[in-house]
Amino acid sequence: MSTWWNQVIASAPASARDALALPGLAERVEAELAAARARWPDAALTDQTLATAIASKLGDQRDLAAALARLRVEDLFLAQWCASGDARAITAFEQVHRADLDGVLARFRRLPVTSDELLQTLRIKLFVASAGRAPRIGDYSGFGFLQNWLRVTALRALVDIARTEKARKLEELMADDDLLGAPDLGPDIASRYTREQVGKAIKSAFARAVAGLAPRQRNFLRHAQVELLTLDQIAALYGIHRATVARTLATARAELTDVTRKELATSLNVPDDALESIVGAADSRLDLSLSRVLKSPELADGSESDAG
Repeated sequence: MSTWWNQVIASAPASARDALALPGLAERVEAELAAARARWPDAALTDQTLATAIASKLGDQRDLAAALARLRVEDLFLAQWCASGDARAITAFEQVHRADLDGVLARFRRLPVTSDELLQTLRIKLFVASAGRAPRIGDYSGFGFLQNWLRVTALRALVDIARTEKARKLEELMADDDLLGAPDLGPDIASRYTREQVGKAIKSAFARAVAGLAPRQRNFLRHAQVELLTLDQIAALYGIHRATVARTLATARAELTDVTRKELATSLNVPDDALESIVGAADSRLDLSLSRVLKSPELADGSESDAG
């Protein structure tokens, strides 16, 4: 057993050390580490850094024996190298996984941004540290294929991008006071914001709420609000029971109010209870605003997949 593997064992939780001493495990892992170093000889990643990474991630595994059988040292080596911020690591990563990235990007081909722009956004999300957070690539555990982790992570990142872009377009369809009505802003809000600022904040929050709805929820709302179909007509269109339609519509409306409230509390930085009159006024004008935004071509393609 090498000095390096002893470092892994010494750094691991005490509960994991017996599993790390299983026959043949050290030899397999060390062979994979040698293969990684041969593949990327320029990698400035120390053995101690990798040993610490493996040891720290073992603590998150419930079934150590099963996890160790899935440990992929070469993938973890590449991910940890990328987490160091080395530009050569990111180049190597994209060479290995470009086909996977292209596959995910292709699912968002309808977005009004180029593949290069999406790729750059993914680079930032995966490889750049933000305030209080290490690069996301460091979240990869090493247990299971990096390829699979990348696909899921990239897909989630691009869904966020798609929703943000959709919300921006929906904002353009609404007047600043569409949802405001004439509420009492209350002292917490009135002392810090004008009515116009609150109107813009509500518009932005509502647009993000609509963009975050599931495709079927948006479709059902459009059928009901824009096309004025009855529950029975919508049910017949989809071959489902009218009760399912009613539940979907009720859930969608509840989510719109809830997400609008949360987004608004964040953007205005006020307690949730200070928003009661504003959210109540917005809810009373929900149908008017929904009818306008649901006519948007981005929401009226009849698709039940945001990424197709």
